[in-house]
Amino acid sequence: MLANLFERLKIKGRKWNFEQSDLRETTEAFINPARGWYQIYTFPADEEPDFEEQKWCLNREDTLALVLIDIGHFRAKNLDSQVLERICRILSFFAENRYDCIVRAVYDHEGRALVREPVDFAVVQAHLRQIGGVIALSAPSVFVFQGMLLGNWGEMHGSRFLDTRRMAELSKILSMQKGEQTFLEVRRPVYWRRLHEGQKEGALSCTDKMGLFDDGMFGSASHMGTFAEGGQEEKIWNEPWQREQELAFEQELCRLAPNGGEAVYHNGYIKRLTPKKVIADLRQMQITYLNRIHDTRVLDLWKEWKYPGTGIWAGKSVFDYVGAHLGYRFLIRKVDVHRAGKGNGEYCIEIEIENTGFAAFYQEGEIRLEYRDGNGKCCAEILESRMNGWRSGETRRLSCVAEVYNGELFLEARRKNDGALIRFANRSDVGGRTMLGRLSTEDGRNGMEKQETRPAAGSLACT
Repeated sequence: MLANLFERLKIKGRKWNFEQSDLRETTEAFINPARGWYQIYTFPADEEPDFEEQKWCLNREDTLALVLIDIGHFRAKNLDSQVLERICRILSFFAENRYDCIVRAVYDHEGRALVREPVDFAVVQAHLRQIGGVIALSAPSVFVFQGMLLGNWGEMHGSRFLDTRRMAELSKILSMQKGEQTFLEVRRPVYWRRLHEGQKEGALSCTDKMGLFDDGMFGSASHMGTFAEGGQEEKIWNEPWQREQELAFEQELCRLAPNGGEAVYHNGYIKRLTPKKVIADLRQMQITYLNRIHDTRVLDLWKEWKYPGTGIWAGKSVFDYVGAHLGYRFLIRKVDVHRAGKGNGEYCIEIEIENTGFAAFYQEGEIRLEYRDGNGKCCAEILESRMNGWRSGETRRLSCVAEVYNGELFLEARRKNDGALIRFANRSDVGGRTMLGRLSTEDGRNGMEKQETRPAAGSLACT
């Protein structure tokens, strides 16, 4: 008993110091899964792709790819097994190259939906069931399924089948067929409302994981017909609303499900935009992804514009700022370390993290603290296991109690389904972890061997 008391007194009297790392935000570009810029890769469903050639077309700065499957050749018949297997191979190709896919299957890629779509709606339903089955098989790599096969370029306009009854039937097919991890997206907010008639009152919910896509951003005040052109101030649930009303609706809805698409240049309306307004609109719409090559006139203008605020982004381009803030962006704001309890040799580590991106984090992920204990053993504590739903502008305070002796503390985040690394907006090491600082104790063990190799994704790593 005396020996135990003596040991506790020794621990209580130990001197210690925590030296925090430089946690200032970085403006350097880095990539994270399921967010950011994308470009379109088009595949005719009746032709076998040359995947070796396709590799040369991939943009390795992106983690998203819009995979457009043209099924117009099959407007009068079912998709055969060869076609379905081909679509599986296409999605597998992007998964193997570490892309999350935005998938859009279309009858038309020329703006001629009325000519290229099936005459019989039952054919559309059959095709959607078949494609939904393929999406379910590839669910881990299919982040979003856009549209319902219909309209010019698959953008849900210019089709004879976009009445509420038929859209509801297609929506039901998709909800039943798609994988649990895949989000659905419709082209206009009013389509979402018509498909969710029961949500007129109270807060919005998103049990079917349906968000929005907008391929007319900034093309006009109405985003090229996405919103009402002028119109009445009264909000009628199943009718288009005025611009500001729709933006407020998107802000609420897209905290729950993704929103993305394309920015469009219009010579008249572009004069009404400013850097401050563009950034504010993208944040209000909760934009997760944008096309990097669709209308370069808009993107070139953003590259010329300077960020309108102060701080670390002052002097940087609007293009760089937008690219860095598409989707989620986790920034470690503060770290606090103090002794836990009375003389137990443990420390309480508290970390404050803010999502400074335009949008939420919509998938499952976890954040872990990595350190070595007094025996030199590599240890980890899970600080956050439910990252899904971490909203734009939300700050979370994470903490744990750990027995840490001399050594560095690291923070690492990974997506759960595949172990994909999620980098923080602070500086990170080669492995993508952010060093929080170094804890020094009076009897800390120095000279411990460093681990030479990183373990597999999702497993613990120490230095």
